[in-house]
Amino acid sequence: MKIVYLTEIEEQYVKLLAKKYGYNFSQMCRYALLHIDDVSAKMKIKVTVEHSDLIQKRQRELSAIGNNINQIAHQVNIFAVQGVLPEKYFTDVIMPALDKIFELYAEINRDQQRIRKKLYSR
Repeated sequence: MKIVYLTEIEEQYVKLLAKKYGYNFSQMCRYALLHIDDVSAKMKIKVTVEHSDLIQKRQRELSAIGNNINQIAHQVNIFAVQGVLPEKYFTDVIMPALDKIFELYAEINRDQQRIRKKLYSR
């Protein structure tokens, strides 16, 4: 018996294929490994790995965005409590920055949805 480690995305992909072809998870893994010489299978594995790497990269970017949002919120709260933050600063500086962050967040989510669609469609 051997243990194979998969990313969450890879595991989901194998489960989806197994369901599609009427195999259980282990059977699908064995089938894929035994038919690795198939050009189509090699290409699908390559694409899956590449997309998995991109999704992981995007997850790191999402974490950075979350960190930026927390820093902005923390600073806004400090200024609000101290009475230092004028409303104009909030509307002219803080809100546009938050809007940009949310735009990037939405773009990342759209990219991930497109990738998942490509990974799981045939």
